[in-house]
Amino acid sequence: MTNIVSNRIKEARKARNLTLQQLARKAHIAIDPLTSFEEGKRIPDLEQAGKIKKALDISLCYLIGKTDNHKEIIDIADEFEGFHIHGYNKLTEDEIKEIRLMASDSHLYLDWYQSMTSEETEVIDD
Repeated sequence: MTNIVSNRIKEARKARNLTLQQLARKAHIAIDPLTSFEEGKRIPDLEQAGKIKKALDISLCYLIGKTDNHKEIIDIADEFEGFHIHGYNKLTEDEIKEIRLMASDSHLYLDWYQSMTSEETEVIDD
């Protein structure tokens, strides 16, 4: 089953005329995990996502589907203004600070994205 991350990896790889093997070498990631990422069977961990974005010369915001611009880095903190976690309507100031921190840090955002994905995904190490 594909997801935005798997689609973006495949699209960016093909746009650069790279084979999976070439991308694996360039990103310093084994071919098996990279194949699983493209097939949507697994999602990359933070370190792997960083290697993939660097090898493909794309932003993490593009990789996780926050923008369609390959290079754009966006501040997503405003998206969480008034955000309700699991139906709770009132957030404490500390919770709001934590959400804003998560929204401003792409690594923390990817963790959140993984936790919110309804698909069964497995993060594997290289």
